[in-house]
This record gives sequence, structure tokens and C-alpha cells, in this order.
Amino acid sequence: MRPSPPSWSWVIAKTDRYGHSRQRGGPLWNTLLAHAFDAAAVCGALFDDYLAVPARDRLAEAYGGGCAATARTVLMLLTALHDLGKATPGWQRLFLNTPARDHDLHTAATEWSTLPRQAGLLTDAGWDNERTAPHQHITARYLPALLGCPGCTPSTDSEHHDGLHAVAAALGGHHGHIPPTAAIKDADVNLDPTWQAVHEDLLHQLVRVLRLDPATLPGMIAPERPIALIHLCGLTVMSDWIASDETRFAYRAGGSPTQWWARSRTDAARAVRELCLHRWTPQGTDWPKLFPATPTPNALQQAVLDAAPTGPVLAFIESATGSGKTEAALWLAHHLALQQGYHGFYLAQATRMATEQLATRCADFLTHSLGDAALANLAIVHGTVGASPTARELQTRHRGLTQLADANLTDDDSSTCDSRTILNEWFLGVGRGLLSCFGIGTVDQVVLAAQKHRHWFLRLFGLAQKTVIIDEAHAYQMYQQRLLATAVTWLAEAGASVITLSATLPETIRRDLTDAWCTGHHTTARPATGDGPLTFVDAHGQPRHHQPTHTPRQYTDIHLHTDPGPRSLAQTLLDNDECGVAGVIRNRIAPATDLYRALRESAECHGWDPDQELVLLHSLFLERDRARIQQRLLTQLGPHPDPELRTTTPNPHRPKRLLLVGTQVLEQSLDIDLDLLYTDLAPIDLLLQRRGRLWRHLLNRPHLTDTDAPPLHILWQPDTTGLPHVQHPDGRPTSVYAPYIQAATWHALHRDTGTPWRLATPDDATALIHRIYCTAPPTGTSPLERLLTDTYNDWQSSLAQQEAAAEERAVPPYPAGEPCDIDDLASGPAYGDADDTEHPLHLIARSRLGTPSINAVGLYEQSDGTRSWDPKGQLLADLTRYHPYKEPEQHREQQSDILLNTLAIPHHWFYGKKPLPHHGAWTIQRPGALSRTPVLLFSPSGKCRTPGLEHLTYSPATGLSRR
Repeated sequence: MRPSPPSWSWVIAKTDRYGHSRQRGGPLWNTLLAHAFDAAAVCGALFDDYLAVPARDRLAEAYGGGCAATARTVLMLLTALHDLGKATPGWQRLFLNTPARDHDLHTAATEWSTLPRQAGLLTDAGWDNERTAPHQHITARYLPALLGCPGCTPSTDSEHHDGLHAVAAALGGHHGHIPPTAAIKDADVNLDPTWQAVHEDLLHQLVRVLRLDPATLPGMIAPERPIALIHLCGLTVMSDWIASDETRFAYRAGGSPTQWWARSRTDAARAVRELCLHRWTPQGTDWPKLFPATPTPNALQQAVLDAAPTGPVLAFIESATGSGKTEAALWLAHHLALQQGYHGFYLAQATRMATEQLATRCADFLTHSLGDAALANLAIVHGTVGASPTARELQTRHRGLTQLADANLTDDDSSTCDSRTILNEWFLGVGRGLLSCFGIGTVDQVVLAAQKHRHWFLRLFGLAQKTVIIDEAHAYQMYQQRLLATAVTWLAEAGASVITLSATLPETIRRDLTDAWCTGHHTTARPATGDGPLTFVDAHGQPRHHQPTHTPRQYTDIHLHTDPGPRSLAQTLLDNDECGVAGVIRNRIAPATDLYRALRESAECHGWDPDQELVLLHSLFLERDRARIQQRLLTQLGPHPDPELRTTTPNPHRPKRLLLVGTQVLEQSLDIDLDLLYTDLAPIDLLLQRRGRLWRHLLNRPHLTDTDAPPLHILWQPDTTGLPHVQHPDGRPTSVYAPYIQAATWHALHRDTGTPWRLATPDDATALIHRIYCTAPPTGTSPLERLLTDTYNDWQSSLAQQEAAAEERAVPPYPAGEPCDIDDLASGPAYGDADDTEHPLHLIARSRLGTPSINAVGLYEQSDGTRSWDPKGQLLADLTRYHPYKEPEQHREQQSDILLNTLAIPHHWFYGKKPLPHHGAWTIQRPGALSRTPVLLFSPSGKCRTPGLEHLTYSPATGLSRR
């Protein structure tokens, strides 16, 4: 009689659905033990090379009795057991039921079925009636007993080991949602003793190769800190994702568990190296080496260097636009990596466009900080990264290095590879960007890290290894600020550091973030010492202010005008032959477009070239066109294109005159400067940001001296009483900003004399922000006082609603002052994915409040019926369906084209006058890859041909419009 095969040799984890193993001549299925070894090996490599030192300390405390080496082994075992639930009849039958259309797999499944039959685990009755449940939930259900929980043995009255059950639930969340207790209880599949023996055999093989005594596990596992469970969840998912990459890990056929383990460790070390998952090892903190283009730090930057802390820190760097805050923050992140062992940084920006602009600067900085022959992966993290020119450039670098390696360069031969920054395409997958040691993206990623949705804990895990830099910290709504505060509490709990940057930060925001930081460190804020715009709060809650040796003052002449309308304003701008580079920032797209059209109508009769000297930029452009416009503006209005000349030489491409019209995208997202600026009335902090465009790149304007005061013209709409028109009779705001902040800003800036007044920053800016954001308005019965009082009360009510919405979604580590447990971290399908629209509103994770816009793809149809991405028909649209795994290169290229032609349609366009029909009906014939995507089909002239949308038009010069 043939001996039955050991269960570790045939219990399945994966099958070769995409043919990777077959292409290498390997088997068509992989065992659960082999995958467990792969995941454990990756976990060990990440523990050694990737985790930040504070993270390892907390894991040692929770899973190793304080010993890092023991915790490493325990974590490898736990990660290896994440798929334990696959060792059940209900899951194994999935392979047995492989459809016949995949002939190779179907044949392999038939041959495989003889193995469980020999082991006596598959009878003629089969497994069809076996109860099943999600395998990750089965893991959570049966793992505590396997690891020695005394309360899971029916013959005893012992209490459950809470730590083992918490760990099991955390491992049960490796598909994105940590299961609640009810889901775990429901995963009881009534395993008979023979299958329990399979589990025990799997555990035996793992502890044997890991050299771990399983009897010691209950005494080692004590995740008392909430962050310890987050770290375990994140480490497990990351290890599983890397170990599941069939291009890096081969299926096992034949051999012993010891041989498999040796192969797993080799493959894991290579994968971690190829993905650049190694902690940052900065080469000193010499400023000239890190920033060769600006070898001498300015006063602000020198103050950061002089006062840099040695422990975890919450830092506030407050200074005017263009004062070098970003470089100071990057230097500080570099310093903290040396001091604290962080593996990198994440630079959070307010917008995607700002992310794109700063990505190149981050890449240059990393190149100078890495040391000889080192590589770093810089992930660009936002929803349209596939359309990012910088991301494509970094990917091209990576592919070039890969080709060099394939040309017989050994792993140790780095002589041909200079220090450089790359982007491995692995990090473009959903949820992977923040796992890169270095990243730049939107602040949405930080906001979402404190809310339940699929893989939310993975975002938090990635951020917790880093210094997190939050740029434009003043620019976020109250809802976002509250969730940022929760994220800061988690990061403090993890031992990470946070740096916030702002030119106009209200004291209330600084205080809230400080309190959140102190909560994470189990302390309270102490009285601050010192004075100045630099604040460092240590782990004991002590804030210390620092003052640069010299803070330059910048002057701006403030002019308030009633808005004359687009035609009159256009005449004023066109008549000013000496305006140089002038900008107009409007609060909404429609007025910006109206002004641009008025400028074009009269441009030629005033001697202006409408195509070369007029530019419009707003958010209703195809990404392809918006990127083109942005690049033009950066080339013409930014600093010198050569980094080595930016501090000494003006930009030679700057035009003698240009009129630039846009929305608030000009305020935050482009590194440009202007000679003259008109702006709609806006909140004071945003006006101060906008006036920074007048002082951005002074080399481009050598005539401007420190005592000059370039003009800022603020346009406002009066109501029937002569006060600013900030809300409609029904209470709706007239712009995207809070009516009270608009009215209070007007009140603070208005002068009865009608003459301009000179604003000096930073002194006046600080006083204005405090007056408007931190003090109540004057009370009285005058029309102005009534306007301020009424809108103030409405504003306070709105803030309270935003706070409530944030509190409802936030997942704090210490609710009511006590550490949360695993049930507090649990979620489920009802929570949906980030920004989902199909689940209960109070559960959906949101990066910001308000109904999200609808993404649609713009496509052109030529006279011969062909479709293209451009109006001239030069870029033909390939809509063939490409499989993301079987045809990855074609799929990636196609997705990039789709993103480049994507438009975000405002939600309010679906209501009011001439509402758009539901986007589900925006279809075309033969949609191919766009079958599930709303499509706007345009003629080459820009008229929309999609049924029901004929009143829409699109122009590469003016964007999307509706008549």
C-alpha cells in the first residue's frame, strides 16, 4: 500500500492562473507551506532592513518580551500562518472545481486530487457539502487554539488569551478588513480532527525551521499598545503581497521544507533589495552636499539646523512663501533619520499639481543624500499617478537600471550606477505607495490613514515608519484638520515624527495638533519656551519656539476694488502695457473663463497676441492639456531651469508680458511668480498665500527691492447695502469659502479712505490671521456687525458639523483615554473603499467632505470614425481590453492614456439648471476598455456627441464648458 503523502506537500495555497509558473517550466500549483515560508522570509527581511527603529522597539515589546530577535521570529511565524484558513476542505475544493476551459489547470487539479485521497482527506463523497467561509476569517477562528490559547480548549475553564485572539483577528484582516468578533465566530467550519492535524503539521514544520518553541508563544504575545496591532496588520499584508508576486517567488515542486526555506530566504532578500525597501542611511547632514544649488542656508534654515532635536518631534515651520521651508523640512527629515532610524519620509501636499511640482525637487534631494551607488524609490501617491510625467521619468530610470542588470551586471557591481532616485512600478498598485520608504503625494493619504476602509491600517503602517511632512497645513477644512490630528496621535504613538509647514497657520490649528501629539505620547502640553516661528514639541509635550537671526519683511500694497465685471477688467489689464507678467485668480471656474474670453475678444485690437500672451488654467481641463499648460508656465515663470543657476541667474525664458487667468490652482500648485496680481476676495490666509506670488523668484525681477511694495488688487462684489456679497438670500455661500471668513477678511482689510494700505509680513499676517480665525466678531446692530454675527454663527455651526463627521469616522488609538482593542479596529465590507459612494455615508472613508466629482474620459471621434486622445487625431486611442497581469505593459500604457484624458465633472452640474443626465448613461459604441467608464465623445472641434450632453464643449485652451 502506497504511504500517504504528508499534508505539507499537497495542501494548496495558490494556482497558476496567469501562467507565470508555466512560463518558467514550474508546477501549476503551490503549497500552503511554501507560500508560508515565502511570507515568513519576507517578514524577516523587512524586520531587518525596512522597519523604523521605533517600530521594531514596539514590536519587540509586544511580541518578544522586549527582545527584538525573539519578536522577529514570532512575527515570522504569525505572518506565515496568515493563510491557515486555506487548509480546509471548502477552500481546497476551489482547485478541484477548476473550470475545464483552462485545460492545463483542470488536468493538474485532477492529478492533484489523488494526494488528498491517499491521505484519507478526500472521500468519494467529495467536499461539496463542506461549509466554507472567507479563509482569512477561518484563520482568525482557529489560530488561537493552535497557538495555545487555554480558553479555546473545551475541557478547561481557563480564560481566553486576549493577545492571541487579537493577533488572530489582525491576521484575519490581511485582505483589507479586520474581521469583527461576530464574523470570526461565524467562520466555524466544524473542522474534524484530521484537518486539525493538518494545521498542527503546518505549525510543526514552521516552528522547526524557525527554531521556535510554540509553548512559549502565549507568554510572548502581549500587544498592549494599539500601534502593535497596526504594525502586525501592515507587516503581514506587505509580506503577503511581496511573497505573492509570482515574478519574484517560484512555486515549489519536490524537495524538503528545509530546502524550501532556504530558497524563500534567498528570494525574499532579493525582493526587498530590488524594491529598495531598506532604511534610509543618510550620509551626514552637511547642507552644501544636500543642497548644492543653495550651499548656504538662509536665516530660517540655519535656525532649523541650530535647533534640530534629537528625539521624536512635532515641528512647526512657519514662514512666508518662497522662504525655503521645504528644504528645511527635508533637511530635518534627513537629520531625524540619522537620530531615530526612520526609513524615510512622506511629503504631503494640498493638491496633485503641487505634488507633481515638488517631486522633482525631492528626487534631486534624495540623489544627494543617499551616498555612493545607492538607490531610493520615490513613490508619487495620488489618484492620477499613471499620468504623472515625473512618475514616468522615474520609472524609465528604473527600467534602464533593470536592463543594465539583465546585461550581466552582478548584484554587487555598482560601478556603473550613480546615486539616483527611481520609481518601481510595484508601488503603483493600489495601496502600495505609502509602503515606499520615500513618498510624495496628497494630504488625503494622511487623512485616510485614520479612517476605516479597505487596508486603512496599511496606510498608517507605512506612514508610521517615516517623518511625515504636512505642507500648507493651514489649507484644510475643519473635517480634514480633525482627522489629521487623529493621524498625528497614531504617529506619536508609533514613535514617528511630524513636520508641518505653513505661511499662515492659525494658533488654534497649532494647539490642536500639539494636543494630539501629546495624547499619543501619554502626556499633556507644557507651557512653551522661547519665541519665534519655529516650534519643536518633544515627546514629553514641551514646545520650544526658536527665532531666526533675521526675518526679512516683505511689503505689499493692498487695494480693494469692487469687481467691474469681465469686460471692464479685461480692458484695464490690456491697457496696462507695462504690467509685465500679470495674474488674475478667481474663486470659481466660470468667472475665470468669462474673463479669459473677454481678454481674447479684445486682445488683438490692444496689440496683444491671444495665443502667446494669454493663458487660462483651472481644474476642468483634460490632464493631458493641463500638464501642457503647467509645463509652459513653469518654463516661463519659474526659476532658471538649470538647478545650478537658480540662485544666481534669472530665468531666460521669462516673457516681457503675459496675462495669466486661473482659479486657486495658481495659489498652491505652481512654482511661479508674478509682477502684478488681481484676486477675488478670499479668506485672509489664502490671500496671503496668493500675494506670495509677488515675492516668489526675485531673481526674475531684479528691479524689485526689499523696500518695494508690489500691488495686490482684491476684487469684491457689493450687495445692495454696500457690504460684500458673501451669501445668497437662502444662506448659500457665493463662493467655495465660508461667508464669515470672507466677510471678516473684507472687514479687516477695508479702509474707509479708499486708499491702499501697506501690509508687512510676517508681522501683519500673524495679527490678521489671529483676528479673523481666533476671535469672535464685534457685536452690534449695524449692517456690518449683523452680517458678521450671522455668518459667524453659521460658520461655527458648520465647523461643529465637520467635527462631528470627522469624529464619527476617526479611529483614535486612545478613545476616552484608554487604548483601543482589536474590535475597535475591525471593519468590514460595509465600510467600502476610500471615497466609495455605494455604502452608508456615516461609514465611508472620506478624504474631504462634500459630494465627490465624477471622473469621465474625454475622447475625440474623427471624420473617418477613428477615435483619438487628441483633436487632431495624431494619438489614436487603443481601447483593446488588456489584462493587467497577462499583458502588464500594454495595460499600463493604456491606463496612462486614459488618465491623461480624464476630467473631473463637478457634482453640482448634475443639479439646478440644465442638469446633466446620470453618468451611467455616458456610453459609446464599442467602448472596449472604457466599458465601465463615463465617456465624453467630442468632435475635433470640441462639440460633445454623447447623447444628452450636446450642450457641453471642450477646448484645449479653455477646458470644458456648458452652455
